[in-house]
Amino acid sequence: MNELIAKRYAKALQELIPEKELPAQLQVLRQLEDSLNDPKAKELVRSPLVRGDEKFRLLVEPLKKKVDPRLYRLLEIMSEKGRLDLVPALNAILDYEIKRLKNRFEGTVEADSKLPKEKVAELESLLGDYSGAKIKLKQTGDKTDGLKVEVEDLGLELNVSKSRLKAELLDFIQRAL
Repeated sequence: MNELIAKRYAKALQELIPEKELPAQLQVLRQLEDSLNDPKAKELVRSPLVRGDEKFRLLVEPLKKKVDPRLYRLLEIMSEKGRLDLVPALNAILDYEIKRLKNRFEGTVEADSKLPKEKVAELESLLGDYSGAKIKLKQTGDKTDGLKVEVEDLGLELNVSKSRLKAELLDFIQRAL
């Protein structure tokens, strides 16, 4: 339910603010999200004892000089409606929309050992050809028994496990005998 409401706010913001200005406004929203992640701020936002205008004054007004007036007004409306807790969902939606508009996505690579940059570039190229998007992969420190590549925003996941391949090979050999 909250995601549907956040999508409406994101759509309104996209209609109000030009595409090239959206990343800068997303940065401001991320700062607000960081401040909302503080336990005291979370309690303040969720408290029915604190009026909406007071929440707005404490949380959003300090950002007034950094924020585009249209975004400031949207945050004011969200505060009036008691929806400041939707800022993280709004950020996630706007982040995805910016990536979609630029057709650039990020993903992760997990392997049993560190892959050379050429192999990572080759994976990026192959996934880019498959999806039609520009993909940037980064290696995580996680170790896996094989190779795992994931681009969450596109719903792409490639997982090759040595143990699974071994089990399938043994199963195939047993069925062949």
